[in-house]
Amino acid sequence: MGMRAVVSEAWRVAVSTPVASVMLAVVVAAAVGSILATTGQTVRAEQDVLAKIDEAGTRLIVATDTDGSARIPPDAVAQIAALSKVEWVFGVGFARDGSNAAIGAGGLPAAVRTMWGDLPDVIDVNGRLPHPGEALTGTIAAETLGLALPVGGIDTGDTQISVVGGFVAHDPLDGLNTSLLAAPENHSNTETLRTVYVLAQVPDDVAALADAVAAVLGADDPFAVSLTTSETLADVRAAVAGELGRFSRSLIAAVLAAGLILIALIVYTSVTARRQDFGRRRALGARRGTITGLVVTQTLIVTTIGIAIGAAAGTALTFRWTTEPPDHTFVAAIAVLTLLAAGIAATPPAVIAAWRDPVHVLRVP
Repeated sequence: MGMRAVVSEAWRVAVSTPVASVMLAVVVAAAVGSILATTGQTVRAEQDVLAKIDEAGTRLIVATDTDGSARIPPDAVAQIAALSKVEWVFGVGFARDGSNAAIGAGGLPAAVRTMWGDLPDVIDVNGRLPHPGEALTGTIAAETLGLALPVGGIDTGDTQISVVGGFVAHDPLDGLNTSLLAAPENHSNTETLRTVYVLAQVPDDVAALADAVAAVLGADDPFAVSLTTSETLADVRAAVAGELGRFSRSLIAAVLAAGLILIALIVYTSVTARRQDFGRRRALGARRGTITGLVVTQTLIVTTIGIAIGAAAGTALTFRWTTEPPDHTFVAAIAVLTLLAAGIAATPPAVIAAWRDPVHVLRVP
């Protein structure tokens, strides 16, 4: 028999044995639904907890020239950006005071810093990006300078800078909101960086990436560079993920193991009740592999129906209790694991049915 014929025959047999098929579908639906309704909430809680930890800057690496003697070159930004596992890199120069030119010396100053590298996605810009001689003002800096709108002139003592827009920096760069970020001048290659911010792609890369950043930073005095990382937070994140993940895996394994045993018992009972049918098939020339494939395919077809029912019920319960559905990748993973468990559970009874002696099975007492 070809695969299409086996599937067609398996479906016909599943329909012709409604009691066993319904029992199997109910067991599978209960297993999948219970996993999604319980572990699904745990996985969602784990994702929320990890997201909160990530908000605290778990992936951030900060290199700072502590006293101005390190002389970190602006080229370091491009060097670091070329490293693998870097999501973004952003550098700022040393601060110089700038005051609102419209107010004069009587106004409060704000820090003006030259920026290097592309603005990361944690900085929202209101206006256009600055050209040389222009700057963006942070929300707090605008209030300090008395700028009702993010436009105006800034006097730094030796030059004038035009403000062409504003920005709002979010965690972990929210400290920049007190500053103005100026575009570098064309002749500013002699300037040095005060701080370089580097964001790793994943928390596990922080330690290795920090070493790489230190290696390519190019500071004249590496000992004057303070390199701070969130490695401790990354370790906490890994510990939290491991603990919550261990609980989830244990619960899933327990439910699937129980479901595997029940599926094996149901399939074995169904196979035993239909032993004469399999005996006739063997007597008419069906191969043992065909019988095995028929039983396993029938089990997988009914299991798929049970998975669909259980996934729908589990998703509905999770959404009702948490107002958020379980992650679709988690649902897909549970479906695949359940199919594998059903296939494994159905194989021993299927082999037993295939290797029974048809003469013994069909013998009339």
